[in-house]
Amino acid sequence: MENKRRFEYITDAKTAAVVLVVLLHCMLFYATEDYYSERASYSSSLVEYLCNILNSSLVSSLVCCSGFLFAHGVLARGKTAGALIKSRTSRLLLRYYLYGTLWLVPLYTLFDISCWGREYGASWLESYKYMALGVFSDHLWFLLMLYWVSLVFVLMIPLLRKDHLVIMGVITLGLAVVIELFCTFEYFKISQISTYLPCFFIGVCFYRFRDKLEGIPTKPLWVLTGCFFITTLFYQRMSDVHFSLYWLFKAFGAVFMVLLFLALDRIPSLTKLREVRVVRFARKHSLTLYLLNCPFIYIYFRILAPMVEDNIIICVLANFVLSMISLFVMTWLIETCKAKAIRVIKHE
Repeated sequence: MENKRRFEYITDAKTAAVVLVVLLHCMLFYATEDYYSERASYSSSLVEYLCNILNSSLVSSLVCCSGFLFAHGVLARGKTAGALIKSRTSRLLLRYYLYGTLWLVPLYTLFDISCWGREYGASWLESYKYMALGVFSDHLWFLLMLYWVSLVFVLMIPLLRKDHLVIMGVITLGLAVVIELFCTFEYFKISQISTYLPCFFIGVCFYRFRDKLEGIPTKPLWVLTGCFFITTLFYQRMSDVHFSLYWLFKAFGAVFMVLLFLALDRIPSLTKLREVRVVRFARKHSLTLYLLNCPFIYIYFRILAPMVEDNIIICVLANFVLSMISLFVMTWLIETCKAKAIRVIKHE
């Protein structure tokens, strides 16, 4: 059995990606493209450029890390297809409906927040209906997307165990192209998995070749990391050309994040930060932090924008700080209640 602490850099990458996703969401109000129905009175091309850099790496790196841990579960821990389906259903699908029912719909309806799949003034019934169908999901779309991606790779477990990575790669790309070109099914985010199938496969490959990856000398590793970072600077310009380039730059962004935290893992002064209480909490509960984030950024934007909208930096940073504080408090409350409930169930 491999030492679990060996892959701390994967946990670091996941945690950093979640925190940066919150920052990205705070910035999108000022992007030139209409990401949100609610927007600032003016936009900034610089903010949009920074958003594109973050957008090229964050979600794709989360999927890549999931692929890495999936391969670890299959190859090192001997998890079966049934066990993986059960765990992924509990961790992703059930969480989607739990947070959608108790968090997403209530807050978006009470504060009348508009986003894809939910118009202003939508009723409770409409909100619940389209949440259940996976149309109105906002940031929770990630759970549905990752669930279907995971199921695809569960079906390829026999190939993974026999080390048929080339065949897996061909199937992954072939399926991604078919979904991209022919799938117009708007429900449950099935049509959105094409971009992230290759990212998950890259994570599987990273695990398979982890010894070689971790054996790269430090200086070449930093050079390689820098090269992949440069690709993020051209993400928007190149990814608009064709969906295959969009996939490629998403994949490059995922590789950049993993290499970055593999390189940072070699700096002892930084690895000590893992023992800081707030960092340790974030690393342990990064998924919950992600699941709670979007309602806060809308609410704080409504409060902050009238006061400091002329100063993008203040509005974004204030929104980010307030949102992170709220996320930590809510996550702590949820985990505390969960721990107490478990103790009651076990009659402790």
